[in-house]
Amino acid sequence: MTDAAQRQYDALLATARCQQASGLAWQQWSDPSAGPRLLLLHGGFGSWNHWFANIDTLRRQRELWTLDLPGLGESADIEAAAVPADFAARILAGIDALWPGDRPLELAGFSFGAMVGARLAEQLGQRCQRFTAIGAAGWGELHVQVPLTPPPRPGTPWETAAPVHKANLRALMFSEQFPIDDLAIHLHADNLARARFNSRALSRTDDFIAALSAIEAPCLCAWGSADATAGDSEALASRQRLLVELGAGFELLPGIGHWAMYEAPAAINELVLAG
Repeated sequence: MTDAAQRQYDALLATARCQQASGLAWQQWSDPSAGPRLLLLHGGFGSWNHWFANIDTLRRQRELWTLDLPGLGESADIEAAAVPADFAARILAGIDALWPGDRPLELAGFSFGAMVGARLAEQLGQRCQRFTAIGAAGWGELHVQVPLTPPPRPGTPWETAAPVHKANLRALMFSEQFPIDDLAIHLHADNLARARFNSRALSRTDDFIAALSAIEAPCLCAWGSADATAGDSEALASRQRLLVELGAGFELLPGIGHWAMYEAPAAINELVLAG
């Protein structure tokens, strides 16, 4: 990272209580007095820092937790053939270890993390009070696989690597009008450097839709209208119709891309806290 981005990252992480449970790296950002418990799940090839722009606000109103999914960030690996339900089972084991008892929680997931979150909400049953999915993958033929430039090899000089990362962020993560800053580039590059699990094939399955029908909690699914993975307006309308059939909510964020939490943190915070 650049020095400025590194300082931003270090300053926020220094405010978390970091611990291990079930082979996963967990970050606790506030205590139970802050409000209901909320767990945030990040996207594929990512880490907790996909929620970087949201943490300061959410931790004031929730007992806020994040984690690194298996095979990503600082968490232990998972089998290459693992499916979202396997990820969810690993997280549930950590929940039971960290939080004895059956106190309920709220759940929000982004992209591949929304797929995992749907299976976790299913496994939690009535313990899950609300599930918010941002830019969820797992929609079968409706999911758009965005072509990307191969990421720079380890050791590539930053002056050469940064433009490649920025171009891929523009193609996949952000709308055309969003000014991509150094922090976003560095968070993305750091996440890629630590990623060992490839979730792209799972993102093309219909696992999210299959899980959604089994969730007992109220569900809200949101996409940016400029989310490159969501398809055109007709595809978004198809998603909305299916969600209505399944009894889930649908929210469209005009002009926002895939990494909506970073591009439009206030709008996402409002959705996550709306329950």
